[in-house]
Amino acid sequence: MKFALPLLVIFAITLTFGASVHASIAPAKYSVKVNQHAKQQLRVQSSKQAAQIAQGRYGGKVLKVKKQKSGYRVKLIKKSGHIVSVYVDAKSGSVSGGN
Repeated sequence: MKFALPLLVIFAITLTFGASVHASIAPAKYSVKVNQHAKQQLRVQSSKQAAQIAQGRYGGKVLKVKKQKSGYRVKLIKKSGHIVSVYVDAKSGSVSGGN
């Protein structure tokens, strides 16, 4: 019986410490999930934004923007009269084509 009270106190301290450690770890798990979600976000979120990116790179006037599976097809007419068709990747924002 002499040892029951000290053991009970030690047990209570252990539970309290364990709960506080668990509480401090839990927010870290959630922040990792938020960071993973942020990586999955698209850099180009609209056809207007895709048009602005393509026009900024190639100049000219935007004729048409068409949404495709993972990006946008943008048609431009340059001052020289040449029609240029480029692809803007929605995930990375990179522009390809237009040669």
